[in-house]
Amino acid sequence: MAENQLQPQLNIHYKEDQARNGLVILLALSPVWGLWSIYVLSWLLSALLKAGISGYEDLFALLLFYVGLLLVGLFGLFVCLDAKFVVNEKELRLPWRYFLNLGLTRTQSWSDLQTVDFKDNELILRFRVGEARFNLTGMNNNDLKDFVVAVRSNAPEARCSFDKKAIETVMPDSQAAPTADGSFTAVWEQDLASRFGSTAFVPLEARAKLKNDTLTVIGQVSFGGLSAVYLCKDKLGDSVIVKEAVVPLNCDLAMKEKAIEMFQREAKILQGLNHPYIARVLDHFVENERHYLMLEHVNGVDLRAFVKEHGQQGERLIMRWALDMALILSYLHSKDPPIIHRDITPDNIVLDRLGSIKLIDFGAANELLGTATGTLVGKQCYIPPEQFRGKATTQSDIYALGCTLYYLAVGKDPEPLSQSSLPDDLKEKFPALNEMIEKCTAMEAEDRLQKAEDVVALARAYTKSHQQESLTLSTAEKLTRSLGDNS
Repeated sequence: MAENQLQPQLNIHYKEDQARNGLVILLALSPVWGLWSIYVLSWLLSALLKAGISGYEDLFALLLFYVGLLLVGLFGLFVCLDAKFVVNEKELRLPWRYFLNLGLTRTQSWSDLQTVDFKDNELILRFRVGEARFNLTGMNNNDLKDFVVAVRSNAPEARCSFDKKAIETVMPDSQAAPTADGSFTAVWEQDLASRFGSTAFVPLEARAKLKNDTLTVIGQVSFGGLSAVYLCKDKLGDSVIVKEAVVPLNCDLAMKEKAIEMFQREAKILQGLNHPYIARVLDHFVENERHYLMLEHVNGVDLRAFVKEHGQQGERLIMRWALDMALILSYLHSKDPPIIHRDITPDNIVLDRLGSIKLIDFGAANELLGTATGTLVGKQCYIPPEQFRGKATTQSDIYALGCTLYYLAVGKDPEPLSQSSLPDDLKEKFPALNEMIEKCTAMEAEDRLQKAEDVVALARAYTKSHQQESLTLSTAEKLTRSLGDNS
């Protein structure tokens, strides 16, 4: 059990009508199983303590009945409130209400998953013993996407009867409604067609072989646009991450050659990077006109998932991460020519098991696609104005860093194309952090902090001042204690 707790895990929130209805019924009946039971229990317990059990067996039986009634009510309340799937690399933990399924235990090993059926609005997971059914409307689209990717990645041997391409694509926005027939499959298929109708890009399936059969695809980590990211195993059984990018077939020859040249040049540069906070790029290769980067697999959780799980973070921890991220940018920007990342976001920074951060993604494949299709690199809430105009500079990464710090403090993405500033309550609570965010996210590049070293200096000054503050407080406490002893 301790080993499972150490594993990075993902919580998928799930709410269904049965649980809501059960919760309403239990709350409505709470005066009976809650208040009345507690009152009767106290009365019966008092009576039995005075008179004893002998001769009052009927009162003792009644006492046990009300104890059971109270426990059943509390357990039912707990079961209805338990609304999440817990996923890690070894197992899937179902919500408590699934223990009622005949033969099905709450914790299921991925190796026991036999089939995955996607029918209408239901997703059915069949294990060696028992099955779990849940309604897709109980999850928002982002959580559903994460859940399906986790199933495909961790149980590649399971037989899937749904449309694989449709389920693996980027889900429609959470506001998107089902089609007239209520089928979410149709929505995904429409989204797939709109995104990939003009290309021939189809992602690799689990168990596909790469690099002369030395790499085996275990499953997809993410998929969108004209690229995909896979979790793979090498011949030694070690995990690696492989990023795949495809140049659109409809682009002209000159653009295609330029994109390929750029990919190869940047891949070579990235292979030469060596920094403790950057996931190593191990290799790059080309197969079937698809370009691949092989990266170190970092076992951990990205900062977006961490904030979703643990909530907004405090100033001291964010400042520590700001220092580490700024050191990464300082290293990249000091290269000749400078390496501009273009996609610093909470999704691309992982917190490993030791509590250290690592940058896990680069713009190499995205750079290739941006050149070939004219699309923008990065997520819009983290992109500065000059990057939208296709003129990214080192200050563009500093802007994205400031936006990332905002997300860590607030728990929401910042407003796109604007200078970020913490809400008023957090401004007063985190003044140093707010100042850093505002200086990093100024709309004009010349008004921002100009170098990553400037962010490093601010973060170190903050750390030093708080260390001195802690030392002063500690000294004052010792002095107060000493005076108290003397008196």
